[in-house]
Amino acid sequence: MTTIPTAHLNSQQYERLQAFYHLAVELSSLRSLESVLDTALKQCLELTDSQFGFIGLNTSNGQAMDVVAIEGFHPSPQFYERFHLIPLRMNIFSRVVLENSSVRSENAMTDPRKVGQPAGHPPVETFLGVPLRLQDKPIGMIGVANRPQAYDNDHEQLLMTYAAQVAIVIHNVRLYEEITAAKAGLEQKVATRTQQLQKAKEALADKAALLQRLLNETVDVQERERQRIAQDMHDSTSQLLVGAMLELKSAQERLGNGSLPQAETSLQSVREILHRVDAEIKRAIHDLRPPSLDELGLGPALRQYAVRFEQYSGLDCDVEILGTPRRLPPKSEISIYRLVQEALQNVSAHAQARRANVIVVFSPRRLKVTVIDDGQGFDLDTVRRNTLDHFGLLSMQERTESLGGHLSIESRPGQGTRIELVVPIPISLPREVNTNGTH
Repeated sequence: MTTIPTAHLNSQQYERLQAFYHLAVELSSLRSLESVLDTALKQCLELTDSQFGFIGLNTSNGQAMDVVAIEGFHPSPQFYERFHLIPLRMNIFSRVVLENSSVRSENAMTDPRKVGQPAGHPPVETFLGVPLRLQDKPIGMIGVANRPQAYDNDHEQLLMTYAAQVAIVIHNVRLYEEITAAKAGLEQKVATRTQQLQKAKEALADKAALLQRLLNETVDVQERERQRIAQDMHDSTSQLLVGAMLELKSAQERLGNGSLPQAETSLQSVREILHRVDAEIKRAIHDLRPPSLDELGLGPALRQYAVRFEQYSGLDCDVEILGTPRRLPPKSEISIYRLVQEALQNVSAHAQARRANVIVVFSPRRLKVTVIDDGQGFDLDTVRRNTLDHFGLLSMQERTESLGGHLSIESRPGQGTRIELVVPIPISLPREVNTNGTH
């Protein structure tokens, strides 16, 4: 146990120094500002044999002093709420801070420096106040009062010495609380960020799984489409060509027999069959990639598709082009065309609608395409939760994102569906086109 040298000290000085040492050790071990203030004030009252006291700390604006600890007096919450701030003006208390020096009074009630005290406050007779300093600047004060005898120089010096220790501890505890709060805030941020990253990781894994399913479904769709085209070519074009060859053989035989009228009839049949073959080939080519899209642009291609859509679906379909039509990169045009195509096919297959409208709006920096139907609509939240059964919407979403665009869907049961696609238009663009399809 550490002791204080006793040479040249009388018994009273020794006892005070020993008490001061142990009080300082106790004070330095505390980690909360409230416990430091309460303990320090109790020690001050014991050191000076005072009845009550307070510790005040300057407010951030420097206009007042906040009474943060009280000992020997138990004010009501209402009293404390009203009077805990002491304005820093020249009175017996505030002079300690304003003049950065200790203040003593043998009777504060009659002291000419007093400015009165609030009703309900115990009378202050003997008084000693000393500043709390950091780097010689006052940050508040310690005030003790009502010692049976007047405070002397020893009390003042003892309290000044102790106040210096208290000020350092207050500063350290504030730093500790700031560091603790900063650490807690950082830990919370780390925990929040970790949680966000975990959710993002899970969302990414879910999306990767959906994309894999979408890829598999897309491959299956492509394969089914190839099979359909091959079957169509076999069932229609191939059979027509066989018929044309048979008619040609028949015409050849009739020419050999001198039956010119019958040969002419066979050749006419060949011509009709070849026209049908040409139409079937053009239809197959159009299904693979509409030539009008490359030749005329997006607007005319959508209008042509709307005509064909009306023919096979029995629904009315209008295409409205607003703004100045412009050519987009080929990838963008075919993707937008397929998006509209898929949206209209969904209308035909599921909406039970009577009509559909396609509105294409060209602006300098973006293209907006809206597909609206008057069908039965659906619950969008339910569809989003069951993505496995609705690869069409997922495919449209992914195709839109690949263009750097945004796809929004609005639908409610019984209120139809509205699909809106917005994609950016590159600053450097190919030539403009008109809505009639001419360059």
